[in-house]
Amino acid sequence: MKKNILVALFLFVILFVGSKAFIALFSYQAAEKLKQSIGQEFAITYSWLSSELDGTIVFHDLSITPYRLKRTFYIDRLRLNYGNYFNLLLNLSNFTSGRHDGLQSVSAQSIKGELDGRDFEEWIALEYGDDFSKPLGLYACADQSRVSHNNLRQMGIHEYYSSLVIKKNNNVEPGILGLSVSLDRGPLGETILNTTWGASSIPSDLSLWDTKKLQLNDLSLTHVDNGYFRRLSNFCTTFTQLDRAQFSETASKQWLQSLSSIGFEAGGEVRQLYRDYLLQGGQLKITLLPSKPFEFDRFKQLLDKDLISYFGVSAKLNGTAMLSSKLMVNGQHFKPPVVIEDKNEMADYIEQPKSGYLPISLETLEQSAQQKVRLVMLDGKKYQGLVVFVNEHKIELSQMLAGGSVAYSLQRDQIESIEMWH
Repeated sequence: MKKNILVALFLFVILFVGSKAFIALFSYQAAEKLKQSIGQEFAITYSWLSSELDGTIVFHDLSITPYRLKRTFYIDRLRLNYGNYFNLLLNLSNFTSGRHDGLQSVSAQSIKGELDGRDFEEWIALEYGDDFSKPLGLYACADQSRVSHNNLRQMGIHEYYSSLVIKKNNNVEPGILGLSVSLDRGPLGETILNTTWGASSIPSDLSLWDTKKLQLNDLSLTHVDNGYFRRLSNFCTTFTQLDRAQFSETASKQWLQSLSSIGFEAGGEVRQLYRDYLLQGGQLKITLLPSKPFEFDRFKQLLDKDLISYFGVSAKLNGTAMLSSKLMVNGQHFKPPVVIEDKNEMADYIEQPKSGYLPISLETLEQSAQQKVRLVMLDGKKYQGLVVFVNEHKIELSQMLAGGSVAYSLQRDQIESIEMWH
C-alpha cells in the first residue's frame, strides 16, 4: 500500500514538473512569435518566464520599448491569468496561436520608466494629428501648451510609475463581452474603464482585429486626479500669477475654444464641469448608455449630432450629478461645403487648380526635400510634415508642435501613398 502511494506521488510529481516545462515551452514559443510579429513597432525582452498553480503565466523582468515613443518601460512581472491551472493547460494552444480564448486577466503591478523620449500628448499628435491632442492639452499656463517631461520634473515627479490590470468577463449575458481596464499612474491620476461589447465584434484571433467592426454597448469611465490638478495649478501659477480658481476658470474657457477649433461645440455645463474638476480635483465618473450598440464604422453618423444625448452620457463629479448639456459635432468642420455661385465661377473652379495636397509617385521623393507632404503607411498610419532628408531607404519628416519641432524617420518601403502640398 505504501509502495503504491509512493509510486502515485512520484508520478504526480513527474507529471506536474512535466506540465510546468510544457507550459514554459509553449509560452516561450508564443512570446517569440509575438516579438517577431511586432518587431517593427516594439522591442521586447524578458529574463525568464514561469507558471503558477492559479493558472498564471508570468514574464519576469520584462522591458518594452515602443519605437514611436522613444522610451522604455520596465515591468517586474507581467501576469497572464487563465483562472486555474487546468484551464491554462487547455488553452495553451490558443495562447501560442495568438488567441485570447480562456484568458481572464492581464496585470502588471509595477511599470516603471524614465521621463525621456516622447510624452503622451506629443505621441498622440504625431500618430493621429494635432487635433486629437487638443482635448488633453494644457491651458491658461502662459506659453505652455502641454505637460512635458521637464514640466513633470518641475512638479516634483521624476519617474514614471504605474500599475495596470485588464480583466475580461464572458459571463455578463449571452453574446456580450465585458472588459475592464484599471490604470493607476500614482501622482498622475488613476483611471478605471468598464465596458461591454458585442462578443461577435471582437474576434478570438488577435490578428483578425478590426476596429471598424467593434460594437460598444456601454461604457463607464472613472478618473481620480490624486492631487495632480493641484500640482498643475501651482506649476502654472509661476508663469501667470493666477490662483487655482482663476486658473480653472481661464483654462476652461480656453479649452472650450480649442474644442470649437476642432469641430466640437460644447454647452456651458460641459465647460463648468471641466472648470470644477480642475478646481476641486477628486473623482469624475462619466457613463455612456447608448440606446443601441454603437458600431465604430459609423462615425460619419455623428456629424451634427449632440453626443451627450446620442450616447446617453451622464457625469458625476465627487458624487454630484452634472446638469444636462450638449456637445455637438460640427458637420461643416469635417465636410466644409464648396460654394459656387454661377457657371463662370464653376468653370474657374474646375480649370484652375487650388492649393492643396496632390498625389506624387514614390519615385519622385528625392525631389520633395523641404516640401510639405503627408503620407499613408502600409499599416494605415498617417503622417504629415516637412521633408528634411530622403534617400533610397528612408524619409525623415519634421513636424512643428507646441514647444518646438519633432523629427522622425519612416521606412521608404513601408509607404503606401504620398501627397505633396502645391
